Amino acid sequence: MAYLSLQDVTYSYAKNNMIVDAVNFDVEKGKFHSLLGKSGCGKTTLLKLAAGLFTPNKGCILFQGEEIKPSEKIGFVFQAPTLLEWKTVVDNVLLPVSLKRKVTREQVERAESLLESMGLTHLKQEYPTRLSGGQQSRVSIARALIGSPSLLYMDEPFSALDAITREELQDDLLHLCEVHQMTVLFVTHDISEAVYLSDNIAVMDKGSIIKHFSVNLPDRHSTDFRYSGQFSQLCLEIRTAISGGQR
Repeated sequence: MAYLSLQDVTYSYAKNNMIVDAVNFDVEKGKFHSLLGKSGCGKTTLLKLAAGLFTPNKGCILFQGEEIKPSEKIGFVFQAPTLLEWKTVVDNVLLPVSLKRKVTREQVERAESLLESMGLTHLKQEYPTRLSGGQQSRVSIARALIGSPSLLYMDEPFSALDAITREELQDDLLHLCEVHQMTVLFVTHDISEAVYLSDNIAVMDKGSIIKHFSVNLPDRHSTDFRYSGQFSQLCLEIRTAISGGQR
């Protein structure tokens, strides 16, 4: 049984506006999976369906064999950090907890530990407007991890950042995934980002998954790998698949 399984999932906003078209897709536990494609191909809608934020018109989505629904086992990082400007950094991280129950000392300690792992301990009492874009993204990731999720959904979380900050956050994310043994479903339109981060890549076009790629290359989480011939060749193969748009 797949850890997360999308079975014949179809979704449309209107009768003649198909966004996701009969998608079958399995997510393996402990792996980093990316949905890759041009803008408007349906990848963000599919991500929200997979997270239980949308309900499919047809088909089903199973998480550990049961119908998916939002829970503390699931974390979600949106494209924009969406931090509350009137709350401190640590209070923003604790927001998912404080909305449901009184925050405990243990949860505060966990939030502080997550901020430490992100290199943000010195900013925990600052407000979001005092942070850079990269720092805000780190806070949003820490917030998604406060409930110790086993499955993390991410919707182009680094798209607005400069190239160097983006690479640093990619490495931070991979480290967190290893430490917390998380399964990730990640949306991006950046081919090199998908290749660097992912174990598996699903290419989408017009609401369907048209091709799958496995990234089984040595030392693929190193700076040198980003500039290797193997990396470039795989990026080219994926670029060709996206351009072709053939099922």
